[in-house]
Amino acid sequence: MTRSTPSRPPTRPPTRPLGAELRWGALGATAYISGHLLPAIARTEGCALTAVASRPGRHARAVEVAKPYGATAHEDYAALVADPDVDVVYIALPNTDHVDWTVWALAAGKHVLVEKPMALGESGVRRIEQAAAAASRLAMEAFMYRFHPQQHRAAELLASGAIGELRLVRASFAFEIPGGSDNIRLDPALGGGATWDVGCYAVDVPQLFFGRAPERVCARFGHRAGDEVDTSATAWMDFGDGRAAVVDYGIDYGPRAWYELQGTRGTISVRNAWAMSGEDGVVTVRTAEDVRTETVPAVDHYQRQVEAFARAVAEGRPAPYPIAASRRAARVGAALVRSAAAGGTPVATADDQAGSGPVPA
Repeated sequence: MTRSTPSRPPTRPPTRPLGAELRWGALGATAYISGHLLPAIARTEGCALTAVASRPGRHARAVEVAKPYGATAHEDYAALVADPDVDVVYIALPNTDHVDWTVWALAAGKHVLVEKPMALGESGVRRIEQAAAAASRLAMEAFMYRFHPQQHRAAELLASGAIGELRLVRASFAFEIPGGSDNIRLDPALGGGATWDVGCYAVDVPQLFFGRAPERVCARFGHRAGDEVDTSATAWMDFGDGRAAVVDYGIDYGPRAWYELQGTRGTISVRNAWAMSGEDGVVTVRTAEDVRTETVPAVDHYQRQVEAFARAVAEGRPAPYPIAASRRAARVGAALVRSAAAGGTPVATADDQAGSGPVPA
């Protein structure tokens, strides 16, 4: 894949009045974008999809994706970023392009919702943080699962003392990507690999519920024959004071989407943790006294994410999840990579307590 980088200075559009329709542009025209995020934007009250751009040489795909929404199909990413009819840019480019294009869009006066990982290291997140502050615009990492009500229900149960004090988090996320395909997740030059894809979710869960980064991590990566990236991993995360997490993830097995919160009195298990295939969420609480299961009806958590971000923009409030949480995620992800490269040696993750605290109940 040919990378497209910014080539001309962005222009700042005039500030739009509070309450005006929020106009979105999407960098990328993949099946993932057209199947999930663009419909979510279109269904959100007060939002409209006005522009789509694909990489050079794929303008026909941008036209195809933009047509159902009456949106403009731009010839390249830079044209969309400079478009005065775009207020918010959604970025779902290869991982290695997230930082440059997020900074570029912020400098052009746009708010940015960028797919995870926001960056492949903490320094990249800090660049975005500085750019957002300089432009007085919001930037947020897109972790749609955080907005699903089953996560909030699990947090409510935990806060209620249903399982006592949280001691251990187990999380697993995996689905198979055929080996030898041209999927960008298998391209090391584009930041591919299981850790920066499905691993982002599994590793985020314990940080979300403990409300902080681990003190140290250790990881072992698996590599499928013929692929140049990590295709599976198991990892341990030490949160101090006897608290820990055990996670596994992969793109060479599955499907698997599950997490469990282990407390001193019982467990909370969440099946279909990332709401795959539009299924209902199932939350089970197990203690020595009883077992009870709750069903959380399926919702479009992509739309919930768009709604929350759009409200923050419209009301001039901070993003639902701050960039500090993304600094934390990038720091931990990079530590996992270093640990695996050292054969599973524990690696410290100097915790500056960055983050948003536990998932809100």
